[in-house]
Amino acid sequence: MTPWLLAAGSGLALFAASSPVSCWPLVFVALAPLLYAARGAKDARQAANLGAVAGLCFYVPALHWLTKVCSWAAGPFWCLFALWVAFFAASYRELVVRTEKRRWAPAAETLGAAALWIAFEYFRSEVWRLECSWLALGYALKPFPPLLQGASLLGVYGLSGLIVFANAAWVAALSGRRGPAIAITAAVISLGLWGGRRLERIDAGGGRRVAAALVQDENFDVDKLIKATPVSEVRGGLWVWPEYGFTAITGHERAQIQSIAKRLGGPASTLVAGGATIPDETTGRLENFAWVIGEGRLLGRYDKSHPIPFIEDKHLRPNPAPRPVDSPLGRLGVLLCYDLDFEDSARLMASFGAEALVVPNLDPREWGPWQHRQHSDMAPLRAVETGLWIARAASSGHSQLIDPGGRVRAESSFGAESVLTGDLEFARASTVYTRIGWLLAPVCLALAGAFLVWAAAARFGKIDLK
Repeated sequence: MTPWLLAAGSGLALFAASSPVSCWPLVFVALAPLLYAARGAKDARQAANLGAVAGLCFYVPALHWLTKVCSWAAGPFWCLFALWVAFFAASYRELVVRTEKRRWAPAAETLGAAALWIAFEYFRSEVWRLECSWLALGYALKPFPPLLQGASLLGVYGLSGLIVFANAAWVAALSGRRGPAIAITAAVISLGLWGGRRLERIDAGGGRRVAAALVQDENFDVDKLIKATPVSEVRGGLWVWPEYGFTAITGHERAQIQSIAKRLGGPASTLVAGGATIPDETTGRLENFAWVIGEGRLLGRYDKSHPIPFIEDKHLRPNPAPRPVDSPLGRLGVLLCYDLDFEDSARLMASFGAEALVVPNLDPREWGPWQHRQHSDMAPLRAVETGLWIARAASSGHSQLIDPGGRVRAESSFGAESVLTGDLEFARASTVYTRIGWLLAPVCLALAGAFLVWAAAARFGKIDLK
């Protein structure tokens, strides 16, 4: 029973380390029991089963709110999440078997474990059709900004790899191979010190400061949104409405835009308004977009890039070429809700010269505070990866203003109809991650694929690895 208890313990520790429980230091040891059990598994199948146990003990309690979103289908989704942990555990066991007698085994096991985890996490998050980046390990570091700054170098997947390397290093140390443990200890300390200095530089500012008002409302009524917008309090700044905030009238969009601009005081501020065109019997097509309205006219429109699987993707055509929108305030990198869950959407906006990320968001109140907390805790990683401020207006919480260090400068509470006001800074930014660091995950995916082909060929006697 001991291996199964170790696997279950890993899953429960991962649950405790992740949002919203957020005992983040646990993440640096949480996987070690599973890795230890997988090393001793009699074969890859047993290692996979151990991984599945760990995955279920992690994802079932962490994603219990899926029952509110998809009812009975929550079970298959939990199993899909756990499947990737099973693949990882089986692959890690094969890595140990193939390298244990070699001089460089400690480095291969620890670096290889990190690369395998990155590969599987990246694939399930952004590559296959059911893309979902929820609870990537790197998000667990959100409560500790100094370590979070590592995302400006290698992104959330790089942080996940660092965490897995640490866990694999402790397991290697149990067999007397302490080199990786010493290396990861030095790396984490150095990253924390460097991250602290980066946060100090961010505190120095330097961008153009703009007043912002984020309207949090789930009535889906344009009249109520206009009434809630603080026109007199925030003038010459930025107003943001939530995703699906109102329904556009097909064929009358221009008149609707002019009406909104007039009722809000003409050119006083720039409005990013999340709207939708609901499918009808003629087109059967959903449009989920944000209008950028300023100077009394439409300045630009952004359409969603990542439709939610099983909810939007049947009717919504993804935006093939998202670009920032120029406004009197600066270049706005507009994203919609689920888009912010993926590194590519924010990264591309930064690479095209966005000076701030503005995100209308919809998380229905009925999904509960647990879901809202997990979702809002993902946004700070995008700020660190891109080096940009984020203004995120959520329909029922948590609306946020986030600085480039991933620190939430202002946040609304869950479920309240409110207006969050504060300052947002506009500035061009470039990070190591947006320039080259984002390649880490695709490279790890390619390496993991090559290793699995190599291991499969050896298992079936096609090649001799000795």
